[in-house]
This record gives sequence, structure tokens and C-alpha cells, in this order.
Amino acid sequence: MSRSHKFDDSIRNPFFSLVGRRILLIMILLSGFFTIFTTLLQTYWDYDEAFDLVDSRHYEIEHIHADLLASSLWIYDLTSVQERIDGLINLPHVDYLAVRSENYLFEAGSPLDVSKMVNEYPLEYDDPDTGKIQRIGTIYVESNTNAIYNDLIQHFFITLLLNAIKTLIVCYLILLVFHHTVSQRVFKVAQFLRQYNPLDPNEEKLTLPRKRYIMEKEDELDWLAAETNKITQNMSTLYRNIMLERERLSDFTHVSSDWLWETDADLKLTFCSDPMRLAFDLNPNQYPHLDKLLSAVGCHQFMANLHRQQDFSMCEEIVPVEGESRYFVFQALAHHGIDGFRGFRGTGIDITALKTAQFELETLNHNLEETVDERTRELQENMEHLKAAQEQLVESEKLAALGSLVAGVAHEVNTPLGIAVTASSVIKDIAHTLNQAFEEQTLTSTQFASLIKQVNDSVIMLENNLKRATHLIRDFKQTAVDQVSEALTEFDVKQTIDALVASLHPETRKIPVTPEVSGEPDILMYSLPGVITQVVSNLVMNSINHAFDETDNPKITIEFERQGDHLYLCYQDNGCGVEQSLHHRIFEPFYTSKRGRGGSGLGLNLVFNLVKQKLGGELQFESAPGQGVKFMFLIPLSLSSQIARYASESKE
Repeated sequence: MSRSHKFDDSIRNPFFSLVGRRILLIMILLSGFFTIFTTLLQTYWDYDEAFDLVDSRHYEIEHIHADLLASSLWIYDLTSVQERIDGLINLPHVDYLAVRSENYLFEAGSPLDVSKMVNEYPLEYDDPDTGKIQRIGTIYVESNTNAIYNDLIQHFFITLLLNAIKTLIVCYLILLVFHHTVSQRVFKVAQFLRQYNPLDPNEEKLTLPRKRYIMEKEDELDWLAAETNKITQNMSTLYRNIMLERERLSDFTHVSSDWLWETDADLKLTFCSDPMRLAFDLNPNQYPHLDKLLSAVGCHQFMANLHRQQDFSMCEEIVPVEGESRYFVFQALAHHGIDGFRGFRGTGIDITALKTAQFELETLNHNLEETVDERTRELQENMEHLKAAQEQLVESEKLAALGSLVAGVAHEVNTPLGIAVTASSVIKDIAHTLNQAFEEQTLTSTQFASLIKQVNDSVIMLENNLKRATHLIRDFKQTAVDQVSEALTEFDVKQTIDALVASLHPETRKIPVTPEVSGEPDILMYSLPGVITQVVSNLVMNSINHAFDETDNPKITIEFERQGDHLYLCYQDNGCGVEQSLHHRIFEPFYTSKRGRGGSGLGLNLVFNLVKQKLGGELQFESAPGQGVKFMFLIPLSLSSQIARYASESKE
């Protein structure tokens, strides 16, 4: 019978189940063994019990009935003796009794000629008159042991038969339960796996049959079915991926212009792509040894790499293909197993076009050096022109700032001078009125007092505005001198910055904003005051031009303090701020957010260069959108002669 027929029969009939039959056989053998053992043990117990009953019966005759029989014989009550032994013969396990005395013999039952148990006890009478014990005879007892043996054997076989029937019935029922709960479900799993097709996209999931009352809601076989479904699904996915990769690799192999090849441990080709096969005119049914093929075309370096049986790459060879010498680069992976070297898998890439380009490039490089030298000289000249133009732009930016300062201060000075002119005109008119009244002798004391009061008020107004104009001109003069002069000098930091802020008032009032200056008084620096005023002026103008377009309460703070032998200067506003992505660009030359609206993009670049190159200081910048900007400077309080000399050379 074929395996498929056995499989089908095992599903239908539990007795065809190999596992079920084996379990049934084991259960029968084990149950039979324990049945025989327990039956023998029970028979042994019954044997002991039966012979104990015989012994107890003989004991009863010896100790109870023997005294009664002895009394009857002593008084010669022979009828009573016979009646007693006739009654005793009816007791179980008593088959023959015989009472013997000197002159009499009494019997009951028939003597046995089979296996028997025999006992003979003395008949003694205790004479109450003399007090002596008189022996008057014996009592002989026979019990049939053969019947006991027959009963025990019969009981043994009946018990064994009943246990065997019970065992067979129980085993059959267990076999049926096992068949429905285990065998059929295992066969269902096996049948599902036998019919499983990993390429069938509509493959149904495994569902096991279920019997009520003899199965749990979910048992180990249900777990096995669930895991089987997972495994088959994974196998289907894996198999489809493998087939897809195989198809993809096959397509790549056929359309690839590169050479793909594989050898065994003896360096015999086991696979090669079509371009390689066509190049060497190989028979696909009988590939040659690769080393012999390479020897024929003179690829000795390739052969040496193969014989080393190790990975190699960048092996360049010239291979004749269709009568033309072609350049190839070969590389391969050597595969090793437990039994040693197993072969190569490698590629060959046609680099003829690259080689041709390389030769042409080498030829071109010889002619390129002179061209590069010429272009380098032109580039250097252009860089020098660009540097000069940049310096000119920087100077223009400085002069433009100074021009703006001059225009602002001129406008600012016009106000107190205009008031002074007005006051002088008023004084002149009052003097004319006073002289005329005096000449006409119409001047009264009241009029005189009123005119004198007007003169005094006008004089005070004239004096105050002339002082204000003088102060403005002094601050402007100092600031202008500082901005155009880069000579080393000792100056008071607070006075210099205050004078600068005052000179910038025409610009700051346009917002309006008043810079707040706070710092330690009497800090003296031996440095370049014009550079410092230029730095602060550019920062203020940068805030005015860019920061406060959407700020309700504009504010600028300038703080400074001494830190060792350095001046720490912090400039901060509460304007619109700068995005994080633009932090690295704000100091770049010509970068501005108001291109075409008056911005040159050189203000902060000039600040950076002045602080770094002329003042020898350090600069840090912090900002976030909507939180203003913060510039922090650390400037030496005293410039060394080297820095001063470097600043002078930079100016030249």
C-alpha cells in the first residue's frame, strides 16, 4: 500500500493510525502487565485468606468442639458424639472427620484421595473428681485443598478476563478520543502542509476540526496550527521574495555588460554571464577551467590571484575581445567552508572607455599646466582689484557714516542757533523801544521794568542756546576727530561713548530711541577711540535701520565694565532679532536685508574687521526672532605696539 493510501486510511480509521496503534499497543501491554500483576497479587491474598480460614476452622475444632466430643465420650453418649461430628462435617472447609477411642470409631464424610490438609488433635477430659486430665482418644480432620486451588484458579482467570475486556474497552475509547483530538488534527496539519503552495496567493489558512466536550477551547494543537499559519505565510513571503530576487538577478545578469562568473574549488567555471560567454565563445553545457582560459589570453596577474584562493580586487588586465584589446578590472570573493576552499564568485568590468579617457586626460594635463598658471595670475590680479575695491567700499561706508553724522549735527545745531538769533532780534527791538521812549521822555518806571525783564529773559535764552550749540559742536568735533583719526591715544571710555550718543541724537530721535549708557566711570583705555566710536556708531545705525520697524517701545542699552586687562562692552536692543539660520551671514560683506533700499551690507562686516584686526578683540553675537540682538566685545585696555603697527600697516 502506498504512503498516500495509508495517509488517507489513517484519517478515516483510528486503527490505521501508526501513532494510535503504537499508543494502543503500549497501553495494552502496560495495562496487561499491571492487570496480571494485580490479579496475581489478589490471588495470593485470596490464597492466604482461604488457608487462614481452613486453619481457623481446624483451630475451632481443636479448641472448641474437641472438648465437647471428649465430654460425650467420657459419659459414653455415643449418639451425641455421632451427631456432633455429623454437624461439624457441614462446616466450610471440613470434608472428613474421624473420632477414635480405645473401643470406638466415629466418622463423618468420606476420606479424601486428593490434595488435602490433615490435622489430628487429642481428645482429653478434665476429671472434676480426681482433678486429672484423661486422654480418651483423637479427632482426625481432613480439608480439601484441591478445591481451594480450583476456586483460586477460576477466580484468577475470571478476574483476568474481566480486566482484559475493561482494558480493551478503555483503550479503544482512549484511541477514539486520541484519534479525534490528536491524530485527525495532526493529519489535518500534515494534509495542509502537503497541499501547501508558497506561490498560491489565495492559500487558505489552516483550521483544525473541533469536537465538543473532549477538547479545550484552545490547546497545544491550536497553537501548532497558528504557528503553522505564521510559518507558511512567512514562507510564502520569503519564497516570493526569493523568486523575485532570482528573476531580478537573472534579468540583471542577462542585460549587464559586465562579466559575472563563478568557479568551483578546482577553478572550473560553473556560471558566467552572457557577455563573458560570448566574448570567449564558451559552450554553456561544458565550461572550461578559468585558469586555463586566462592562460590562453595572457592574464597572468588574474591567474596568480586565483591560485592564492583569497579575495582580490582592482586586478587590471588586457583581454582580447573580438580582435580588439579591451581593458578589464576583475574582483572576486573567495568562499571557504569546513572542508576548505569552495570557489570564487566575481565580476569583470570593462574600463576601456575609462582608460581611453585617462590617456587623453594625461595628454591634456601636459598642456593644462601653462593654462592653469596663466589663469592663476589673472585670478591673483582680479583678487587684488577686488580687495582694493572692498577697501574703497569700506572707506566709502565710513565717509558716508561721517557725512550722515555731519548732516545730522548741522540740523541739530540749527535749532539752538535759530533760537539765539530770535533772542538777539528781540533784545534789539527792546533796546530800540527803550531808546525811543527815553528820547521822547515817555519812559515810565513800569514800562522800563517790563522791558528790562524781557531783555533779561532773552539774554538767558540766548545764553542757554549758545551753550547748547557750543556743547553740540564740541561733541561733534570730538566724535568727528575720533572717527577720522586712528592714532593711539588715552581716553575715557564713558566720555567717548556719551559724546558719540549725543552726536547721534539727530538719527536716534527719528525712531525715537535714546541709547542708555551704563558702566564704570574713569575707565581709561590706550587704544583707538575712533575705531571704538565707529563700531558703536555702526551698531546704533544698524539697529535704527533694521531693528525697530515693528517694535512699540524701542530700547538700546550699552554697558561696559573692566575685566582684568580687557574692556567688556555689551550692546543690546529689543528689536526684531535675527533668525538662527542667518547668524553665520550677518558679518559677511555686502549681505543686507534691505538691498535696494539704502543698505550696503558693509556695516556689520566693518564692525567685525575693526574689532578683530584693529582693536585685537573678540566678538560674540546672540539673537532670536522677536528678542533683539546682543553684541559682546572683549577688547584690550591697552593695545601693544605690535597690534598698533599691524593696524597702521593695514591702513597703508
